Amino acid sequence: MPLRDHDSYVTHHPKSSRSSSSSGRMAPQFTWLEVLWLGVVMVSYLMGYAVQISIIAERYSLEEPPTNRGLYIVFFLLPHLLAGLKNLQYHHRESMEEEGEDGAIGWLIHVFFLPFSPLIRLVRGVRFGMREKENWEDGIRFLDEMVTLGVLRLFEVFLGDGPTLCLLARDDVWGRSGDWQVQINGPQLGPGCGPMCQVDEAGPIDFWTVFRMLFLLSKMAQCITFYLIMVKRLQRLQHPHQYTHLREGNAKQGRTNIFATLILYAAHFFFIGSRIMGYSMVSATWGPWVYLIIGGHWLLNTGWHLITVVNSKGLTAARSMSSLVMGGVWLIALTNEQGGRQLGRFILYYSLAFAESAICGFMWNAAMSGSGDFFAVKAPWALLTVFMIGILAHMIYYAICHPGSPSISSRGFLCCSGNRWDPIDEEDGM
Repeated sequence: MPLRDHDSYVTHHPKSSRSSSSSGRMAPQFTWLEVLWLGVVMVSYLMGYAVQISIIAERYSLEEPPTNRGLYIVFFLLPHLLAGLKNLQYHHRESMEEEGEDGAIGWLIHVFFLPFSPLIRLVRGVRFGMREKENWEDGIRFLDEMVTLGVLRLFEVFLGDGPTLCLLARDDVWGRSGDWQVQINGPQLGPGCGPMCQVDEAGPIDFWTVFRMLFLLSKMAQCITFYLIMVKRLQRLQHPHQYTHLREGNAKQGRTNIFATLILYAAHFFFIGSRIMGYSMVSATWGPWVYLIIGGHWLLNTGWHLITVVNSKGLTAARSMSSLVMGGVWLIALTNEQGGRQLGRFILYYSLAFAESAICGFMWNAAMSGSGDFFAVKAPWALLTVFMIGILAHMIYYAICHPGSPSISSRGFLCCSGNRWDPIDEEDGM
């Protein structure tokens, strides 16, 4: 199916042609599971705004402000604006594919709510999903909107949440190692402090310090998981003839059950956590040198992505910009929109990630050796442990949850209800 000026990392087909890619009425795409999933997405998105605004307010209220606190504002505003501009590009393409798509009112909505573009896509997706009973093709349009929503949130994650979390780890973890030592080991009375010394009962590290870091990390993992699942479902519905032999309707739709979703989420949670730890460790000890590591890896990812889309259709400039964006996304997670075998990509990707982690750990050791800092020895081992947990979770997902895996029970305990003859064996997905 020909695409017009498409983005290589978005599975988006002209709405007027979607019916040609499907045969017969399909099972419902918009069910109570989707309503529950979208509720999680909505809460995560709105709480993300609240958390980031509160972080900025706190940073500007401190008597001793952290280094470059203005970056917190940059990483809050920039990704939302860029996602809004990308949404305008999508809306322009839709208006060209379908004459009169939402008309002037649609343009006003997209411009007025530009900083909240994912919410526009979420509302549109719910609208299509609720109309699926009257027109089954709206179920496919629902998935299409969800993929677009996922892409816009990827913008916000890699440009906003990721850098913000690195700054928090630098300022509130590595920069407050003495406070963490007291929190973990208890107060260590100095030689000039007698038995009557008073210690703050609340502790040096409060709940809010830990919660906001875990929340942003969880939001990033949830965003990547949501995007991968929706892309896989849309890919399967666009090529239903390849999956007609599967046993259950869920397998033909590429649906993932709750267990598989949690495993995939855990894999990204720990892997992204290792990326954040490594970058923040270098930022805390070497300062601007962290940009050299991130920039070098970004360019490497961009070149890799350009190679994968070199034969795709569309404008060269658009493909180059798409690869530049995905080069940044791949700093925290690998996405697969092109289909094809995935094992080799994961081996290469995780090898590069391991090398990057080793470099970050080496630079940390070089800077902290002999300092006596609480995290001097612990940080590199923590980085390696979190990295390995992420890889282990991903291995578990591919071993027992991936639709290309053989059944391990008579009832077919597979997260997408596939079997050993699933075509995904020939073109590994997700």
